[in-house]
Amino acid sequence: MEKKFKITYNESNVQGSVAYVLVKEFDLTPNVLKANISGDGSGIMIVSVVGDEETIDKGMERVKECGYSVCPVMDHIHKDEEKCWSCGACVSVCPTKSIVVDDDYKVVVNYSSCIACGSCIDACSVKALRLVI
Repeated sequence: MEKKFKITYNESNVQGSVAYVLVKEFDLTPNVLKANISGDGSGIMIVSVVGDEETIDKGMERVKECGYSVCPVMDHIHKDEEKCWSCGACVSVCPTKSIVVDDDYKVVVNYSSCIACGSCIDACSVKALRLVI
């Protein structure tokens, strides 16, 4: 099973290793999909974790015990159809090609391949995209 999480960290725990905890203590397979550290040492990380559900849940509880904020990423990116102009700005920045323009020239999101990196959110000038957690 695979689950995705948004992990928020701060200057007190930015030097820690979430991946090390998940691998060493729980034998899980983490994959950092996106990480961003601001100048003050705080930031976020989107991580995919593979393993059995019970072990993933225990591993993420341990990560919380280490002082990180953990939120499951449920639906990845949400596109507001009312706001979207289908300009394609998000298409050009999607690293997994999960956002495409279909035959009717409408922007379409493939949620199964989306890694919730947020690149499309930053590119959308009308704020039609948001991360659902």
